[in-house]
Amino acid sequence: MASQPTGDASVYSICSRFEQTVERYPDQVAFKDEGGRGKEYRYRELRQTVRSIAGGLVNRSCIDERGIGILSENRPEWSLAYLSILAAGGTVAPLDINLKPTEIAYIVKHAGLGFVFTSDKGRQLLQEAQVDARLFCFDDDSSGGLTALAAASPLPSPRPPSQVAVIIYTSGTTGTPKAVELTHKNILSNLDGINQCLTFGADDVFLSVLPLHHTFEATCGFLTPLMSGATVVFARSLKSNQILEDITHNGVTLMVGVPLLFEKFHQTFQRKILSAPLYRRVMFHALLAASAAAWQVRLKAGRSLFRSVRERAGLGSVRMFVSGGAALPLRIARFFNLLGIDFIQGYGMTECSPVISVNRPAGIKFGSVGPPLPNVEVAIHDAEAGGVGEIVVRGDNVTPGYRGLPEESAKLIVDGWLHTGDLGRIRDDHLWITGRRKSLIVSAAGKNIYPEELEEKLMESPLVLEAVVFGRAREGRQGVEVRALIVPDSVKFDNIPPSDQLREMMARVVGEVNERVASYKRITAFDIQIDELEKTSTKKVKRFRYK
Repeated sequence: MASQPTGDASVYSICSRFEQTVERYPDQVAFKDEGGRGKEYRYRELRQTVRSIAGGLVNRSCIDERGIGILSENRPEWSLAYLSILAAGGTVAPLDINLKPTEIAYIVKHAGLGFVFTSDKGRQLLQEAQVDARLFCFDDDSSGGLTALAAASPLPSPRPPSQVAVIIYTSGTTGTPKAVELTHKNILSNLDGINQCLTFGADDVFLSVLPLHHTFEATCGFLTPLMSGATVVFARSLKSNQILEDITHNGVTLMVGVPLLFEKFHQTFQRKILSAPLYRRVMFHALLAASAAAWQVRLKAGRSLFRSVRERAGLGSVRMFVSGGAALPLRIARFFNLLGIDFIQGYGMTECSPVISVNRPAGIKFGSVGPPLPNVEVAIHDAEAGGVGEIVVRGDNVTPGYRGLPEESAKLIVDGWLHTGDLGRIRDDHLWITGRRKSLIVSAAGKNIYPEELEEKLMESPLVLEAVVFGRAREGRQGVEVRALIVPDSVKFDNIPPSDQLREMMARVVGEVNERVASYKRITAFDIQIDELEKTSTKKVKRFRYK
């Protein structure tokens, strides 16, 4: 069992906490649009605009218990809408801009949303979806736009909040999305726990890359910097070259991302290393070995050894990367830490607001997702002899349940413990994830096989970009066979080899993995796919697609 909760979060609402930040940093820049090249909002101006929009919502009787939707790309207005809805005493319902019109129609109808803040792209999707909701468009100066709404008499201060701050529709890696309710207390508790583990301040500049409708980015890439007086720069795109330009242009110090994004960065480094003259390649690997040796005695020598390398790569200002949302290949965390950047891996889920555990900069363990937050309790339920069991969580960050689904909520939270459905163990006070209960493969002999373990080993090969492992029933025989779908790393090939040659190379990779695992875990068949695996908007592999 891990650490016990240390106390309740602040009794104030999210907007009241934001007001306190404005009092401390009124002239600090809060938001920068278009990679730092667009409109800026200072904290004082941001508060005034939020109060005006909130006044417009109240005057037009837009606030009810159902919530108000936000459907837009990442931009300052998304955050303005979020804060304004809360300041008016309402509930925020973020929607994924990458959903199809039919999916958007389902959520708007299921949530009963009567009002939606949106961009031009979102408005087109909502019109295609034929939703029965009033739209406030960020890009419209008419009576239906944000400008007109903000012209109302501003609220002097935030109204008493509804208990539920946000309803989040899960991205659906395994099926139909559910509406997760998160209260002000849930989110503030998570912010307090995060701030006890990681240090942020008004000198920090965050780059917002992940979609804001997802709790990971909303809590860690939006609310965390906002409550610290930091600056949030909204990235122009998800293209790695533009992200690096935005980092350099703004002196970005922190960025929250998913493993796929950091794998792209890692690939960029690998390309440059492979194309460098021999003497530079030898020097780089010698310095990397020296940094690894220093790491063993808890010295972060990479900060000085690779200063010029980071600056040439456009990462000179970065002090911390935070990865979550999916499993991270161990080599990625190791590489960036040895390069001199604190690369922090954490673990969470929407139903926990979302952070459950995170590595601390002074005690990073590669492969682990760190100790639980100080105000979160974690335990392992029904552990096997090796200590692996289901991860269960208790704390003020835990959702009260799914909206309109009391039976599902009762399955999720049992005797006060939230059952994550993830499998793991606790060792040296750190949490280690071994896989998902739903993706667990059980052999004919009753042995448990964790596909994530095999996927990690496959991706240790420099020839493999991605892999998904799953079980498939044997034809005419008892039990299941362990299969893999492998995406080769095209960066390692000037051109993709002929299919026979490529299959032979991947067969060697699979064979090397099989030699390193118990016989019952071995991959018995594999297929190759050139395109990336299908993912959700938050870059999690849609496992239910691969069976």
